[in-house]
Amino acid sequence: MVKSKYNLYSIKGIDYDAVIAMYRKICIEGIKEIAADSISVYTTDGLEYNEKHKSRDPLHDDFKILFKAKYLLHAIAYRQATHIEDNVDSVAMQAAILRDVIGDDYFELLRAFDKLGYIKCYSPYKVNKQARRYKVLGDIVVTQCSYNKAIEGYIERTKNILLKAAHKRVDERYGIDFRQQYTKNLQKFKIRDKKAFNGFINKNRKPAKIHYYNFIKDCFNSKLEIFSVDSNNRIYHILTSLKRELKQYLNIKFSIDCKNSHPLLFNYFIFYSKNISSNIAYKISSILFSIPYSDIYDTINNHYVGKNLYKILRDNEINDSIIEKFAEDELIYIWKTTSGRFWDDIVEENKGKYCRSTIKKRMFAQVFYAKKQKDAIFVNQFKRDYPNVYELVIKWKSPLSYDNLRGYIVDNKKGVVYKGAVKGVDEETALPNLMMSLESDIFYEVLTRLYRKNISAVHIHDAIVVPDSEVEVCASQIEEVMREVYKGRGLHPTFSVDTY
Repeated sequence: MVKSKYNLYSIKGIDYDAVIAMYRKICIEGIKEIAADSISVYTTDGLEYNEKHKSRDPLHDDFKILFKAKYLLHAIAYRQATHIEDNVDSVAMQAAILRDVIGDDYFELLRAFDKLGYIKCYSPYKVNKQARRYKVLGDIVVTQCSYNKAIEGYIERTKNILLKAAHKRVDERYGIDFRQQYTKNLQKFKIRDKKAFNGFINKNRKPAKIHYYNFIKDCFNSKLEIFSVDSNNRIYHILTSLKRELKQYLNIKFSIDCKNSHPLLFNYFIFYSKNISSNIAYKISSILFSIPYSDIYDTINNHYVGKNLYKILRDNEINDSIIEKFAEDELIYIWKTTSGRFWDDIVEENKGKYCRSTIKKRMFAQVFYAKKQKDAIFVNQFKRDYPNVYELVIKWKSPLSYDNLRGYIVDNKKGVVYKGAVKGVDEETALPNLMMSLESDIFYEVLTRLYRKNISAVHIHDAIVVPDSEVEVCASQIEEVMREVYKGRGLHPTFSVDTY
């Protein structure tokens, strides 16, 4: 039986002989760093070195080194070429997986690639928090190679490890039955119009995207599976990797997403910080949702808007003791996010400077994600329009410093109490992690309810996606379920429906 060929990703013009030689050199010499207390401003004599990585005997078989090197470079180049992320051109590689696949040689080989200028390491490794990221510096090329048992074995083992890890993560968090149903539904998505899909690719064969397009085709030509699950229980698969321009060629019946999803989710944390129950929170959200935007909107005087919102809540029998807990800008923020119009004023103010997508990315990154605030334009705009909301944002970025917020961390098992202190919370990313975790919980509950109704669907973070095989299902049915789940968190979202 003739073995099939396989695609190997590499770098144009790479000198593997040099890689092998450098690998052996690093193995024999080890890695040392200058001891800080031996440094003198007067002389370089007498410098002492600490052993950072022990020397060891290298592999003697050139072919074994070569196969491991080719696999390792393939793993980085493949992910870099096929996983297109906005504003991210490096890829995370887990040392534990690389060690599991090719043994300890991965370390010296990565070092050799770096020393020779073939790759660059971008971010520091943080235990249990952040994998080291790498970027291929040369031109990525794809070569169809004859069967190689060693290299293909490494590639296949990597896939199996990642798949097993993803399954385990989903099973532990959501259960085996949920994962199996989710996967079954995911596999219902197909390229509906292959001719048009291929035509689009041929017309847009830009070097930066051609590997990505081929990756998408390869995925749909095989059995679709969950790629991975992150620490916030967000599920990743082919649809989460799919660019918008390709969705039209799939058998998607419709998708429903929540407008300004993450700004809306912060309403939950506003209500929590003021000790507002979910029932009262939902009543407030519903009242604000029902207010016609044109009836109250005033671009010049936010104070006027705030006073009107106070009045409307009182007229709808919200107790003064509740209303008085909110600053005017907090109510305006809740009103705008609930009505799905949070971005509108910001976009209008920055018209001609930034496009809507750029504004959304930058403001959210600067306001909600960044731990240390810089003198950034969108931070300043947010602080100006929503000063009290911004104060709460800052508090939720350091939740362990406040008794009631620390209680949320403990009650929702986002940290562990040890000897009276809360452990396991990364305060550098506390708020975005809490928001993404809340989003994951919401959409797990949505999908669970849909599955009980025998409705096939998956999600793309903040959107429900339904295949066209569900001919009897309409968007309003899905919206009803989504609204009920958000209601349990005191939120009243605005939905957007895309049909294909």
